[in-house]
Amino acid sequence: MSSQSLIIDLQLNQGSAPWTLLRDAAVAAEDSGFSTLWNLDHFSGDMFRTESMMECFTSLAAWAEATSTIQLGTLVTNVMNRAPGLLANTVSTVQEISGNRMILGVGAGAAPTSPWGGEQRALGIEMAPTMALRHERLLSTVETMKSIWASDRDAKFSGFPRPSVAPRIIAGVNSFALAEIAGRHLNGVNIRFNHEQRGEVLRAAIAASGGRSDFDVSVWSPFVAEYADPDHGFHKELVAEGVTRLILFQSDATDVKAISSTGKYLS
Repeated sequence: MSSQSLIIDLQLNQGSAPWTLLRDAAVAAEDSGFSTLWNLDHFSGDMFRTESMMECFTSLAAWAEATSTIQLGTLVTNVMNRAPGLLANTVSTVQEISGNRMILGVGAGAAPTSPWGGEQRALGIEMAPTMALRHERLLSTVETMKSIWASDRDAKFSGFPRPSVAPRIIAGVNSFALAEIAGRHLNGVNIRFNHEQRGEVLRAAIAASGGRSDFDVSVWSPFVAEYADPDHGFHKELVAEGVTRLILFQSDATDVKAISSTGKYLS
């Protein structure tokens, strides 16, 4: 075995299976040794060619009841989808139900003209016209949540739910600008496995973090069980780039058997 290895997580597409199978998958992920179970934040299944899409945080709360140790996260919550106060309330609720097992992944959302923004346009959700404004919304959303959760919060937030342990917050990024924002202000960064400048963007985030030892550097990839093997070439490549966490994504179908079979790499 290699001397260094990645934390291995699982992401499921909650539009790809009925709840009973998603619940079984969560239990299998916990039993197999996956560190965190992530899901999607989409209102429609169209992007993933599914007929429907179970709501993000409701699904996490249900997984929290079905499991006891695995962490739970969103990869990623579009900050344009909910008012910051509503998001703070929702996250606090899931954090309490799960016993402080939640990680909040946030994203800045798509441009108004993007083909990925159809569900927001259908619902009349605001989509900021520039990348700078979307990044500003992400940071202001995080700051608002933290102000609601603060021990010395303004009296106007009295009675609002507040987690006993604030969840770690990471950002899904595609750009150097957002990677640097994540490095300066958040607890981690996530990028897709085949991003053309993956290594450079991650190095920018790490540099902006000041090299904090607790800064989480993660990559998501399609589910390939062998990637969890510390001796696999892709695994070693990520370690060399400073990546700390690999998230294996079952995007098209939920396969409990494949999840369980990955356990041999996770002991």
